[in-house]
Amino acid sequence: MDRMDRREAHRALDELIAGRWVVSYEVDDAGVKTYTARRPVGWTGDGNPFERLEAPSYRELFSVIARHEPRPVPPPRNGGAR
Repeated sequence: MDRMDRREAHRALDELIAGRWVVSYEVDDAGVKTYTARRPVGWTGDGNPFERLEAPSYRELFSVIARHEPRPVPPPRNGGAR
């Protein structure tokens, strides 16, 4: 992995401090950790509220968060709930 530059590091920290992501990790049956970032419960900001980012290390996860561009959520059909 390329080293994260200062701008990316600041962007990742801004995203985390603003509460746009909840960072955690999961361990599979073989004991391998996968670091994850999910939107907080009740997310109403830009992008998919059920979005999940993952990486093999925190450093790489922060880089993924820094480079992430939210994908727009299409409006509900027939006026239904999102």
